[in-house]
Amino acid sequence: MEVSTPPSFDPASAKTRLSAAFAELANETEHGGAAIALWQGDHSLLSLQCGESSPGVGWTESTPCLIWSASKGVAAATTLHALQKNRIELETPVVKLWPEFAASGKERITLTQLLSHRAGLAAIEIKGLSITDHESVVQALAAQTPNWEFDNTHALHGYGARTFGFLLDEVVRRLTSTTLSDYWNQVFREPLNLDLWFGLPEKKLTEAATVIAPRTPPAPSDFSRAFGDPTSLTRRALSEPNSRLGTLTPSVMNSPEIRMASIPSLGVIATADALARFYALLAAPNPFFTESTRALMKTSLSHGLDLTLLAETSFSTGFMTNYFGVYGPSKSAFGHPGAGGSLGFADPENALGFAFIPSAMHPGALPGPRTQKLVQALYGLLDSE
Repeated sequence: MEVSTPPSFDPASAKTRLSAAFAELANETEHGGAAIALWQGDHSLLSLQCGESSPGVGWTESTPCLIWSASKGVAAATTLHALQKNRIELETPVVKLWPEFAASGKERITLTQLLSHRAGLAAIEIKGLSITDHESVVQALAAQTPNWEFDNTHALHGYGARTFGFLLDEVVRRLTSTTLSDYWNQVFREPLNLDLWFGLPEKKLTEAATVIAPRTPPAPSDFSRAFGDPTSLTRRALSEPNSRLGTLTPSVMNSPEIRMASIPSLGVIATADALARFYALLAAPNPFFTESTRALMKTSLSHGLDLTLLAETSFSTGFMTNYFGVYGPSKSAFGHPGAGGSLGFADPENALGFAFIPSAMHPGALPGPRTQKLVQALYGLLDSE
């Protein structure tokens, strides 16, 4: 899909359109709730909520909710900051930081390839490891052979639904001697006062929204058929490593143990306001990132048919880019979706940060109709239909 040049962006009109679209969504919401936020520069343009965070409890501006794989964009930004601070070039082989990674033919894989889902580590081959056991998982990833024959083409890539966070966390640990979660807290969350956590504090447990599983199955597709095959890369990438508590269903993700665990691939719990504000920071020059690092965030390094998702995707250094129009018409937009409908992205052309976080999930790993409708409303694309 070709991404067209966005029309002239008017914040007031965008706010009106987005408010109307969110009101329609609120009227259609039978279960759970949702929040949407829009920032431009260091100003909040919109912050809306609807429904309940848990039965009998209304969703407020301060309600945090699980964002599933939208976590990956925040993890990528944290990793890029650690690399930038330590002056590590992205063409550096991973083994320079993590010597054990050289096993089984991975000595040539660079940080660029790791970040753009091109390293062939979409699925972990050892079954039964825990999603909360960082050391066992990264030891297994360092030892295993890539899932496909590694090459350096931009088309050959496969989304590391669960492995990606472990790989980035280990890179940060090797660089900084601290976890990705602690690095995020020290560099971003505490200085910026962001309600966004890799591991929710115990005192916040009762405030988090309850995630609700999809009420309908996904439509038949190559992805759904592959997910039904236990031997497929798709199923393995989205299933392992597993939790000691069982499959990572919404009920498991709602458990206190998992909410408090740092799971960089899919465990961030945040308010929509915090996620949008962080992406607004990334959308414009800021004191945290050099312009060369910001350029890497929006430059597609892999694009084409994703071997895991079996759909067209594009990635930069850990962010899903807008090669196929996920974020509307802005060519330079980047961010990350999450299963069930969560979405956060930056639009550098308009200095915007956008976030949508629902508790009731839709089926599928990529943005569904309600998320797409909100993005279309933001840019006035619904007006022309």
